[in-house]
Amino acid sequence: MGPQICHTNPEDRRPNRYVCKINRTVNLKRPKGYLDGSEIPSKDPLHGKTLETILNELVDKFGWKELGNIITINCFINDPSLKSSLTFLRKTPWARKKVEDLYLDEIALPGKPR
Repeated sequence: MGPQICHTNPEDRRPNRYVCKINRTVNLKRPKGYLDGSEIPSKDPLHGKTLETILNELVDKFGWKELGNIITINCFINDPSLKSSLTFLRKTPWARKKVEDLYLDEIALPGKPR
């Protein structure tokens, strides 16, 4: 378990009361930044996106032929299929990086410098 800023006060029998370890203040609800993962959204634009989703969106936008021209990978050029491309990309980190970079540049963050 990671570090926690606040904890439930064991002496207080009332639910949903949190005591801050730093300044001993009592809050009725969970403070912002409480490290359970639900209040802190990810800043990564690829968070929650599967490789299959990324590839499908790129194929929808460019098509297999254009995708093969942009990223020169045989699985995009010779008899392309989703299954063979996913298998190759999962085993080849440099190719996956190129696909993810193209997705970020063209779909997720168009016009934003990285």
